[in-house]
Amino acid sequence: MRMPSNITRPGWLRFFAGIIIGSILGWTFFLFQYGQIYENLIVTRIQQDLKIETLQERIEQLVSQQKVQNEENLKKLTIQQVEVHFTNENDLNLDQLTTYEIRQNVLSELAYLERKDIESVHNTKELMIRTIENKIFLIEDKRYRVQISELYLFTTLHVYAEIHKEGE
Repeated sequence: MRMPSNITRPGWLRFFAGIIIGSILGWTFFLFQYGQIYENLIVTRIQQDLKIETLQERIEQLVSQQKVQNEENLKKLTIQQVEVHFTNENDLNLDQLTTYEIRQNVLSELAYLERKDIESVHNTKELMIRTIENKIFLIEDKRYRVQISELYLFTTLHVYAEIHKEGE
């Protein structure tokens, strides 16, 4: 069998050999670069996975610490403010100054409760109520007694009381 003469020409042979060698070198270069990039991506992914795991563990630790701290804080909530409200101040037709003085006297009696934790105040609330109810407030030569009707405990202590004139 005879080979055609144009294939046997060295110019064409070099051209086709160059295409084949170039393709092989290009493919080798592509595989090398792809391998390098893929390896870097795998290393980066493994590093990110490890970082994510450590961060998730840290988040779990912080959340559990926060829960414990919140439970402790709920146990140790303190009374920040004491408010006294009179339910029958309009019925007695007392002037504002007398009502204010009675309120201030009751607040001065309850001032020791501020900054105390709610649990200890709750445990001693009967004593506190009896102390206020047994005290007679003398204002402008008139005697007043306060009877506590409702008491709400939280960060603010709300005391709802009734004013009674002593001797009537």
